[in-house]
Amino acid sequence: MIHTHLIRVVRLVTLPLAGAISGVVLLLALAQSAYGEEQTWRINVKNADLNEFVMQVAGITGKTFVVDPRIKGNVTVVSSTPMNREAVYELFLSVLRVHNWTAVPAGGVIRIQQNATAKQSPGAEGESGPIAPEKLVTRVISAQNVKSEELVKILRPLIPQYGHIAAVAEPNVVIISDHADNMTRLVQLVQQVDVSDDVQVVVVPMKHAWVGTVVNLLEKVAPRQLAEGTAGPQRVQLIANERNNSLVVRGKPRPVAEILKLVEQLDQQATATGATQVIYLRHGDASKLAPMLEEMIAGASDKEGEGRGPTTIRADESLNAIVVRGEPALMAEVREILDQLDVRRTQVLIEAAIVEISIDDSTRIGVEMAGVDTENGTVPFFNTTLDGVVSSLIGNIIGEDGNIDVLPALGSATAPTVAVARIDSSSFSFAAVVRALATNTNANLLSTPSILTLDNQEAKIVVGNEVPFRTGTYSTTGDGSSNPFTTIQRQDVGLQLTVTPHVHDGTAVRLEVAQEITGIVPEAPIGDAGFSDVVTSKRTIETTVLAEDRQTIVLGGLIQDDINDTIKKVPLLGSIPALGRLFRSDSKSRVKRNLLVFLRPTVIRNDGDAKTITDAKYQDVWEVEIESSSGSAPSDLFRGRP
Repeated sequence: MIHTHLIRVVRLVTLPLAGAISGVVLLLALAQSAYGEEQTWRINVKNADLNEFVMQVAGITGKTFVVDPRIKGNVTVVSSTPMNREAVYELFLSVLRVHNWTAVPAGGVIRIQQNATAKQSPGAEGESGPIAPEKLVTRVISAQNVKSEELVKILRPLIPQYGHIAAVAEPNVVIISDHADNMTRLVQLVQQVDVSDDVQVVVVPMKHAWVGTVVNLLEKVAPRQLAEGTAGPQRVQLIANERNNSLVVRGKPRPVAEILKLVEQLDQQATATGATQVIYLRHGDASKLAPMLEEMIAGASDKEGEGRGPTTIRADESLNAIVVRGEPALMAEVREILDQLDVRRTQVLIEAAIVEISIDDSTRIGVEMAGVDTENGTVPFFNTTLDGVVSSLIGNIIGEDGNIDVLPALGSATAPTVAVARIDSSSFSFAAVVRALATNTNANLLSTPSILTLDNQEAKIVVGNEVPFRTGTYSTTGDGSSNPFTTIQRQDVGLQLTVTPHVHDGTAVRLEVAQEITGIVPEAPIGDAGFSDVVTSKRTIETTVLAEDRQTIVLGGLIQDDINDTIKKVPLLGSIPALGRLFRSDSKSRVKRNLLVFLRPTVIRNDGDAKTITDAKYQDVWEVEIESSSGSAPSDLFRGRP
């Protein structure tokens, strides 16, 4: 079979444009086999209008172009090779690039625009797969070993004016916008420059110097390699291992070798056997912290063997400072410990109200008699006067004018009385008075102490007297004479409150409370028939409680029971059986005393809290309030009101 090819040559001649005559010769060679072979074109043009050339390419490739109205120029193409549609489009892109124009795909159309503005178009992006050499693309190139700023200095002269290049320090990348063929060349150049040496890690044990001091010196001596944020091949990373006093160096061999030389020069034997530092404390107590530090450092030195020399830690109480002498490696460790211990401690104001509730159940039954001679004034002829009731009445019965007036006498009675009397102003009078008295409950606010103390610090309040107690009696003999003497010991008798607060979570306060009230028993007999010394009573409370900030709690339940029987009578007459009841007075009292302790802790965290509480206390001192006791609340106890 013989295949024939149809050769068609088309000659196009355009009309004159804009007053200029230009000949456009477009030679299209169409070769198509009888069996549907791919169609090709051979293009040769001379001084063709650029807009006309775009139209011809659109017809061949079937693409839709959106042309910038500013496009103009003449095109000359000489080719003897047949080209398919893809080759014609690549030739078209080369022609546009020569005239400083480019084609940017945008959806289903292609925009023809200047190179200077094409890099800002959405179509100028990095693409995967084969890309036409003349296509404008944008790529992000990362560097592993070279700083991106250095790459920009190298690549900028290789990028045309309409291209773009920028460096991003973190994460050390370069952004480039250029034609695809030049982009390939730039990527290959970056790969050749960004070559990594092997990173090595070296552990250097310190023989004489402390590793923390060495690192601080290296950061000052070699900031280019060690400064924070440094990137690139000169970057060296240092890690101070304080547990075994060693230095870990990581980086490329060359800069690491430079750092190791500096480390060797710095790790030298100290000219002095040790160093001395004086550390002033702001809140802590030097006398308490120094022994603890010395014990800790001594224990650490024993575990590490010969790694440290002798260490001395002393407290200067006059300056509240700690003096440390030892190896330089010790100083930073001591300072770090003190920074955590020398902090401002929370204060706690502890207010207490100690109340004694007395239940007095007493009964007095007696008979008093008196006789009065009205002619001789108010002087009684006889009077038993056991409880003083009759004396008060008789003194007020006879008025100033000598007449009998009962009303003043009744008004002078200070206790419930029942009187039976015959009163006659002209003759002898007598009276018999029967008195019965019962009292009830009484509350006594013993004390309202308050004290301000530090967290975890014991506070103590003592209010009372120092009473001498006899501890022994001795006698010495000399020169035939005896010298007796007695030894005594003074003890506090009164109220004693000891509280240790512990603040938890900033609000809850755990209180360790020890309350003691002692007093002298006046009724206790002293002498041969009784006790040989002073007798005291003692009531104590020891407990641990948990309270919230400004919460009032009550402790109590200690009851003291006193029973007293008293008989007053007229000698001889009061002892007569049956009849003696008229000449005597019996009294019986039973007193129960219940001790209650109210506590209120207040947490003081700063100067503002302290000032607020101080102002409130000052106001309570000068403020006079008159309130009914029935309307008082537990908080009023802390102001001294029952």
